Amino acid sequence: MEYADLIKTFITSLGSIIVALIAAGYFRKSYENKKISISREKLMEQIKKDEIVHYAIRDLRRKYNADRIYIWQFHNGGNFYTNSPMQRTSISYERCSEGLERKTEKYQNLLVSNFSGYFINIINEEMFYSDIHDMTDIGIRSLAQSNGTKSHCSAPIYDSKNMLIGVLSLDWVFSEIPSDMLDDNADFSDEMIFDFIKESQSLSNYL
Repeated sequence: MEYADLIKTFITSLGSIIVALIAAGYFRKSYENKKISISREKLMEQIKKDEIVHYAIRDLRRKYNADRIYIWQFHNGGNFYTNSPMQRTSISYERCSEGLERKTEKYQNLLVSNFSGYFINIINEEMFYSDIHDMTDIGIRSLAQSNGTKSHCSAPIYDSKNMLIGVLSLDWVFSEIPSDMLDDNADFSDEMIFDFIKESQSLSNYL
């Protein structure tokens, strides 16, 4: 092969390589842009859901005349040395009366095992205390009192597969529970409990 043919072959090969690199760069950039677009769409979708939840719990706080409403959500938190998963919970949403300290910043990544009795009572729909002094779990009662809570109730939130994914909670600190939510013994009425459990479950599609 003559020198001129070698040069021509080299230039042709080089051109093919450059075209291939340009095409690869184009498709890579296109793929990255698509990923960014999908990520942005997911973020916007989550933000819209967050707004719905915040507006919903704001209205629920007002409905029950509570001073604080918040949602616990369960999540993974690593593994123990035995490889069993660390089940954790965090407050993910909260609305408070003006001047009341938020719990969200303090209650993050807590081990569920430290609150097992509390969550069992919630699953059994027994976490309704118009007077916090009636709460049998001393640890939870002390924790609630340290936050100034006078009355408390919590209800479970299940997903479509009936798995517990969260808990909706109400605290009364300086406000009074409306009398129509109490029975003759000054406990939460059956109607209030039924209504609150129904309201808590309505949030499941947004968590």
